[in-house]
Amino acid sequence: MGESPEKLVELQQRQIAEVLTFAAALARKMGLSVSEMAALEHLHASGGGLTPTQLGKRLSMGSGTVSPMVDRLERAGYVERHPNPEDRRSSVVRMTPWGLEESARHLLPLAADFLRTASGLGKEERSSVGGYLEAVSDALACHAQKP
Repeated sequence: MGESPEKLVELQQRQIAEVLTFAAALARKMGLSVSEMAALEHLHASGGGLTPTQLGKRLSMGSGTVSPMVDRLERAGYVERHPNPEDRRSSVVRMTPWGLEESARHLLPLAADFLRTASGLGKEERSSVGGYLEAVSDALACHAQKP
């Protein structure tokens, strides 16, 4: 029969809590703050980098907080600033090759566990889980935008 909607919400809440716990543990291992870890995740997900303003919006941080954080990440070797080709008054922050490698070194074991779990699901199960995860991600993104 499957899980009740309430049970799925309970499991999703547990998953969110575990993600936060994992992020805190990983940040500690890498010598970073949780906000710095979140910044690296957004930079990695963006592909081509983000301006400090874009990064600040994604992290709900003002420029007075984002600039020193980017400075710390740059000094640690995780990111570098590049001239913004669309606006020479700003820069684009990108992960360095070393920053990508260092992040991957910590994240690949977890990604392998996720892949192993997903590989054990049938095609219909993957479709259902994928639809649910997409809807939950959309809901999180929507609520993050609300004042």
